[in-house]
Amino acid sequence: MPKRPLEPEERKFVETCRQALLGFRRRSRRDAPLLERMSRLVSLVELTTALGAGSTREETLATVLQIVMRELRAASGAVFGRGEDGGLALWASHGLPSGAPPSLGVPPVTDPCVLAPGDEAHDQHGLELLAPIVRRDSVIAVLGLGGREGGRELGVEEQAFLRAVAECVAAPIENGLLHGKLRRAHQKLSVKVFELHNLFDVSRDLTAGFPEQAIQDLVITIVMGHFLVSRCALYLCGPQGLSLVRERGLRRELESVPIPSAEVQAALLDPSPRAVVELPQGLLRRRLSEARLALAVPLVAGERVEGVLAIGERASGMPFSQEDLEVAQALARQAWAALENARLQQVREAKQRQDRELQIAREIQQSLFPPQPPELAGFEVAGESRPCYEVGGDSYDWIPLGRERLALVVADVAGKGTPASLLMASAHAFVHALAGTLAPDQVIERLNRFLFARTHAGRFVTLFYAELDTAERRLSYVNAGHVPPFLVARGGAVVRLSEGGAALGLLPEEAYAVGEVTLAPGDELAIVTDGVTEAMSPEEHELGDDRVCAALRRLSGGSATATLAGLVAAVDEWAAGRGRSDDLTALILRAR
Repeated sequence: MPKRPLEPEERKFVETCRQALLGFRRRSRRDAPLLERMSRLVSLVELTTALGAGSTREETLATVLQIVMRELRAASGAVFGRGEDGGLALWASHGLPSGAPPSLGVPPVTDPCVLAPGDEAHDQHGLELLAPIVRRDSVIAVLGLGGREGGRELGVEEQAFLRAVAECVAAPIENGLLHGKLRRAHQKLSVKVFELHNLFDVSRDLTAGFPEQAIQDLVITIVMGHFLVSRCALYLCGPQGLSLVRERGLRRELESVPIPSAEVQAALLDPSPRAVVELPQGLLRRRLSEARLALAVPLVAGERVEGVLAIGERASGMPFSQEDLEVAQALARQAWAALENARLQQVREAKQRQDRELQIAREIQQSLFPPQPPELAGFEVAGESRPCYEVGGDSYDWIPLGRERLALVVADVAGKGTPASLLMASAHAFVHALAGTLAPDQVIERLNRFLFARTHAGRFVTLFYAELDTAERRLSYVNAGHVPPFLVARGGAVVRLSEGGAALGLLPEEAYAVGEVTLAPGDELAIVTDGVTEAMSPEEHELGDDRVCAALRRLSGGSATATLAGLVAAVDEWAAGRGRSDDLTALILRAR
């Protein structure tokens, strides 16, 4: 049956019996041994009652100690129990000398034993007797008693009483120890759950898509609120080194010179949080110490330190526990992940803006190309331009000049991409404005002076400009440093048109010569950029002028559109999927 606490009447009866037995024992020496046994039985009943009363551990042990000291007539006593570190800590005491240590350093005893002068427990605690409290072959506590009345030694029956007491209190003490462990484990688990909830909330906040500056402010706020500190700073590594990017509570003026990255990497080889005073001597430790920051938490990406989250001392003065360090490290990981995501998001947004701008630029550039070939008596024209990137620096155009005249233009700006396309647009507009108003050489000379005055050094344009008189079948042209066009006669002979001068934008007062040719029926003029002649094969060989001539001879006899398509196909076949490294532009003029 389970034990129950005694009712007040029953407790009173037990006390009355005990007092009667004590009085009777004093009156009768002859029955003393029997009466002492009865007294010890009553004490054990009282002890059992105290153990089942549901009191606190301190109250229960005080009662146990009082019963044992009274029964064995000891002047002092103490109960030492096993602590979390495995040592024996003082749980309850009565009559110990002042200044007695709060722990017992003697090895655990296995049976009641008498202590002599020189023993630690005897000299420091005034104890003369130790009795182990054993549970499951392990000493979980020790009962110690001081000097006994009259200096008597412990008898056999008294030793049996002590063993009985030890057996009675062993199970409750063990239960108390287990309950304490469970309570501490529950407390730690509650703290962990709280921290996990906090980390979950932090993760949710940090992944909400805030900009980088907002995330930096949020990290500082979260750290200060979680650890209850009044100072916090965030340092990030940049091209010049480690610099302060966000802080709160640092009231003194701080140095702004970045800390060299090499020193930061060397000082924080261990990615775990460290006290600032434990950092190697150097600029990093001095800066953090001057700012009164106590804990340095590295922000790590792979094996490289990308920043430091520095935390000040707690307002309560309590040190950071191991759990605090783990939480700080988790916060640092989340903070760096959020900052990196914000940076990547900025890169993605910038790339999207750039793509939109390039698409608009491409649409504008495509609008500059002539929409469809003109209707010419005795001639046909076809043209195509393929930029290497979204936009390019090549251009082709045909400009009606009236009275059966047509201007043909093919240009190639040095470089590729957006800068080249902008310069090409300027040259395109200039030629459109002057074509037909001046002689071909004067048009080119004015364009050269315009580009020289408005372009950086090293920027130039190669351009082939021609004016066709369809009635006389005469072509007047100026070649400004461009790839000489291929004039393929009906019989297969090829002539290169190179009369002109230097590329545009290089020399301010360059003079240009005008060349003239007459186009017989069946002749074809192929005006191309170096994206055709310098197309590379997978083996790093150029297509070259000879192969272009051979392709044009093979394609002659068809329409201008067919010749253009065949030439572009020959370039693609030569590259064999390698891709273009330059813009490709070709314009075909065929005399019917």
